[in-house]
Amino acid sequence: MNTWDWEPSVVMGCAALAIGYLALVRKRWNRAPYFLAGVLLLLLDLVSPIDALADQYLFSAHIVQHFLLALVIPPLLLLGAPAFQLGALDKVERVVGQPPVSWLLGVGTMLAWHIPGLFNAALANDGLHVFQHLSFLVTGVIFWWPILGPLQARHLPTLGAVAYLFSACVCCSLLGAFLTFTPVGLYPAYLNPPHPIPWGLDPQSDQQLGGMLMWVPGCFVYLAGILATVTRWYAAESTA
Repeated sequence: MNTWDWEPSVVMGCAALAIGYLALVRKRWNRAPYFLAGVLLLLLDLVSPIDALADQYLFSAHIVQHFLLALVIPPLLLLGAPAFQLGALDKVERVVGQPPVSWLLGVGTMLAWHIPGLFNAALANDGLHVFQHLSFLVTGVIFWWPILGPLQARHLPTLGAVAYLFSACVCCSLLGAFLTFTPVGLYPAYLNPPHPIPWGLDPQSDQQLGGMLMWVPGCFVYLAGILATVTRWYAAESTA
């Protein structure tokens, strides 16, 4: 439970991501701390004891893992990304980067993977579990692209960005409220852990804590995005 799982594919993937980024930016280091912090957080999220807790013991730990993959790591990666030519990916970006598509991918992935059938299937199948984590990370980047992407021309205008983020916040709140107030048993893997549940949490309290983590901190991330968007707009208007 308290062990670190230095899965080679995770370690090598994060190392390749960091090295590739440093090779790309070369001496332009001003935004590098954001990106490297995102990579480090990704590594810790997948190899630290939180992964073992999430897989076998605590639903709330799994929510923390998903929260980081979808709502914290992608903004950090995008804040650190330099402007670059999309090349062959330009046509793909023009489709998935459209706000209705990126919103549906980001929010839809979050909602879909918490459907009990899909969630439980991912816990029971390692390959599906890896795909679940990748889908959170990839669609998280896609979701935040119209807000924080390195291509300024693709950013939503202020009112559009506020509506985009606020509507996502509402969906996240509804999911969190559902998980908080629904009777225990949605995710049977957490009903009979192999060892006593850490910190004295019973399965009901664990599920309620997971719902609250989805509900409150999740919304704070979206609201922080709204505040940053409005602040940036106000600053631009003041200097115009």
